[in-house]
Amino acid sequence: AVKILDGFPAGLSGRVVFLPTDNLNTDGIYSKDWTYREDVTREKMAEVVMENYDPAFAGQVKEGDVLVSGYNFGTGSSREQAATALEAAGIKLVIAGSYSQTYLRNAINNGFICVECPELSDAMKVHFKEQANKKTIIGDDQLEMDFARSVITWRNEKYRFTPLGKPVQEVVIAGGVENQVRASLNR
Repeated sequence: AVKILDGFPAGLSGRVVFLPTDNLNTDGIYSKDWTYREDVTREKMAEVVMENYDPAFAGQVKEGDVLVSGYNFGTGSSREQAATALEAAGIKLVIAGSYSQTYLRNAINNGFICVECPELSDAMKVHFKEQANKKTIIGDDQLEMDFARSVITWRNEKYRFTPLGKPVQEVVIAGGVENQVRASLNR
């Protein structure tokens, strides 16, 4: 079992939002048209998230959802808004078959939880194959995360993921690496 630090969730659950695609790039997640604008609020980010991938996405997701996708999630440019816009839309965390390492670093640096679980991604592709023509699939069930045991439970099946250790937990608890550094400077 993994030691869970005070302030980090021992577990989470949420409605499944499945994106049955691999290589979803950061421009699909958060358009270049919004990336360099200084006047974009969190509300606007939530409204435009995924507009280049699925314009209907923002209207389908709700607070507390868990996003699951395929492999190489977040490939492409290094825009950190690709992580923060998902959080602004109410997504609790992202589970993918694999990530672009740049996306993963940006997400963690912003205190946004991402977990790799190829087995779950593959299982969802099989389960939702009849709906594979849809870009966003809203599941009719909950997914449960157990961070202490590094296990995801979905449809009574268990899927293991690499534990989130102390450094990642500390950044998430702080609300991002900037807040973590700021707090350490103020000690």
